[in-house]
Amino acid sequence: MSDTRHFVPFRSPTSAAAARLIHVLEQSVSAWLLPLGLIGIIAISTRSADAASGRPDAITSVSLASSVIEQNSIGYSQAYPAGVPKTSSWCNGASKPENGEPPSDFTAVTGIASIFPKFGAATPDKNGKILVANGKTYVRLRATKEWILVQDQTENEIVGGHFDAMVPKNAALPMKVEVQTNGGTLVDGPPPGRNDLIWLERRGSFAAGAVDSVYVQIDMKTTDPGMKVVANVGADWWRSSDSPHSGANNRGAGNSNWVELSADWSTLYFFSGSTAQFVADPPPPLAEAPLPASVAGAQRTTAGASPCLRTLAPR
Repeated sequence: MSDTRHFVPFRSPTSAAAARLIHVLEQSVSAWLLPLGLIGIIAISTRSADAASGRPDAITSVSLASSVIEQNSIGYSQAYPAGVPKTSSWCNGASKPENGEPPSDFTAVTGIASIFPKFGAATPDKNGKILVANGKTYVRLRATKEWILVQDQTENEIVGGHFDAMVPKNAALPMKVEVQTNGGTLVDGPPPGRNDLIWLERRGSFAAGAVDSVYVQIDMKTTDPGMKVVANVGADWWRSSDSPHSGANNRGAGNSNWVELSADWSTLYFFSGSTAQFVADPPPPLAEAPLPASVAGAQRTTAGASPCLRTLAPR
């Protein structure tokens, strides 16, 4: 995301306390991948809501469109956001710096997510909300290649505001944040002309120079099937755990493609650095099953024409 965002935290009234476990279910790659020789397991995202708790507990169907690799490969956004700068590198979706590493003197990171009205759709239901659950941020240690969990929504608050992406200097509007008894967080949908920018409030910390990449995953769904919104996830590097927002203290690690949210759970994924490095050494939530080395199949065609002026070539 652009480094010109202004973070104005709006604290939720209570801390998320309920524990939960993210399940990654092994499923065979569908038959149309087999001719390409991609034999393996893919992490998938559509999950059912447990009747008692309302949280995602079981994967119910294969969703290659929401796989971790596809969400981080240029050209695979499911739809596009309305009301964003058309020249922004992240307008079309996945955008990453060359290596995705933090500056050598930075020591903190936070996972972030953006939710926008869907481009070309009617104005979304003003009463609809977004349920956010299972947010996690991992960093990879340069020396040992070990992934360390540094942010966990069960122990960290989701905060944020309604930002004006077109005029970043405009103050953010307060966002209503409600922590649910099951550990999820309910936030208002984006109002006209604004987005939802949310993040895990307490930054994850690490020693300067010790980290070379970051991984973020988070579950989302809408409370109203009529809502037309898209979301992505990413991360921001920070100079320290308490440094104020400024161009000198904050650096974007990148962001994923746009996923169209629905009343069913979707898991959104982001990783910095190269796909080859990530596939060779995945973080714990994805380590039980091999990931494909690349996306198989055509790029998105159902998303329609992009409103963005920059067309980014796959790499």
